[in-house]
Amino acid sequence: MHLSLADFHPAADGETLDTAALQRALDQLAAHGGGRLTVPPGRYRSGTLILSSDSELHLEAGAVLLASRRPEDYQRVETQSEAERSRYALLYACGQRNLTISGKGRIDGDGEVWFAAERDDQGYRQPQPHRPRIIVFEACEQVTLEGFSIVQAPMWTVHLVSCRHVHIDHLTIDNAMTMPNTDALDIDSCEAVFVSNSYFSAADDAICIKTTAKPAALRRAARQITISNCLLRSYSCAFKIGSETFDDIEDVTVTHCTLFDSNRGIGILSRDGGTMRRLLFSHLTFVCRHAPPCHWGKADPLFVSVRPRDPAVQPGRVEQLQFTHASGTAEGAINLHAARPGDIRNVLIADVQLRQVVSRQSGQGEYDIRPPCNPEAPTGMGMDNACKCDPATGEAFGVERYPHGLPALFARGVEDLRWRELAVERPEPLPPGWSAERFVVD
Repeated sequence: MHLSLADFHPAADGETLDTAALQRALDQLAAHGGGRLTVPPGRYRSGTLILSSDSELHLEAGAVLLASRRPEDYQRVETQSEAERSRYALLYACGQRNLTISGKGRIDGDGEVWFAAERDDQGYRQPQPHRPRIIVFEACEQVTLEGFSIVQAPMWTVHLVSCRHVHIDHLTIDNAMTMPNTDALDIDSCEAVFVSNSYFSAADDAICIKTTAKPAALRRAARQITISNCLLRSYSCAFKIGSETFDDIEDVTVTHCTLFDSNRGIGILSRDGGTMRRLLFSHLTFVCRHAPPCHWGKADPLFVSVRPRDPAVQPGRVEQLQFTHASGTAEGAINLHAARPGDIRNVLIADVQLRQVVSRQSGQGEYDIRPPCNPEAPTGMGMDNACKCDPATGEAFGVERYPHGLPALFARGVEDLRWRELAVERPEPLPPGWSAERFVVD
């Protein structure tokens, strides 16, 4: 079945709420066993929309789906998953099969209205509660996202939860760099995921793989995930695994990607019990620069950290990790550290060219272990630990200095670390606060 939204008489003026017309069209598709709903050029303001199996939402060039500015327009459903205390979504599906969003159109999250106009002293624009995510699919199969763009998301942009057989191609997500907690793509407990030829830019993580705390029916490992030929930009991690790791994460390949203008290139953070294994990163270029201090990271090309979030929960190991055939510039260092020796093991770094440069911002020579760190909320998530200041240092809790100055590679508690053809270029003479030793291994 093929329907056009024009037949359902939306206002298409960008201000009048078109939720009812859009949902009637989607429900008619569902009643007839599925098909395509084409959204023609125009500006359509909407609250929550629910998608059904065997359906395609096709946004034609010139079509703009605008997220409502009002929280009450997202109260039609509450997602099973939670992100930063939010259970709202613009586009939602649960337990469906064969779902597609496609076209050359755009989804605009209208994110500015959900944040304070001014930044605090850590560079953080305080958000309103209950911001909506743009796309949330839970326990769905055969998901395709292709061709369209998403801009100005007020919250996590695309959150795929416990989905299988996901194909993402030529997707553009371009969020404001002043709005935190706006991850571009979150792959949460999903299996068989292919992401290619896409552009992701956000103040928070560009791509993040995680296994969050969730209802038992949605609990599973994240595995068989391939990312290729993508451009990634982030004030946090360009590509991140964790920090929410309640279940295993394994068989992840990231290749032929460009990581630019990012605070951290690759970040792997184990905190909550799940083991990470067989993680391969190759043929990458990176430019890592310091971001405002509210964002985790200190311009690290590769950062691997295993530390408990909850003192009662031992974090899972990170093992069988490769970082090879990479070249780039960074204001920080390669950093691998485990609170318990041996929790990072079997690591290969090979054929890497690292050019370390002087930062124009303060903080060079520091590294960032967040989360956890805030003593007032030792097991807290996200904003509980993002930018709480330690009055003794004036820095965020969790920001520490390298013991002997900035090295090129820092490793602590790592078992079976091997590197070869790791070429490092550093300023001459060496700036104050830099370690004379390039490779510091405890």
